[in-house]
Amino acid sequence: MIKRYSHTAIITAEIGGYLRHGEWVEGSKQEFTVRGQYFPNNSGHQKKVNTDGNEFTVKGEFSTQQKKIEGATRIRIDSIGLDSRIESWEQFQVHSVIYI
Repeated sequence: MIKRYSHTAIITAEIGGYLRHGEWVEGSKQEFTVRGQYFPNNSGHQKKVNTDGNEFTVKGEFSTQQKKIEGATRIRIDSIGLDSRIESWEQFQVHSVIYI
């Protein structure tokens, strides 16, 4: 059996960005600390669809009890050297899963 270790992730969320005259104006960025477990997926066979309707290949999953943070765009886990874009964040009854 593979041992699962808890990790601390830094979630970056963009707050308050908007379009002005057809150009994107950056809002502020805020960082949140979240604890959970990371599960890599190296098979390349798991496909999911994000909220924008775009299909993506799952490279890993971060499972946490943290509720979904609106505007979250990046996840960084320093203990394993991961810094990646968040493809999808799904909220379930007692936990949520961040897909990268």
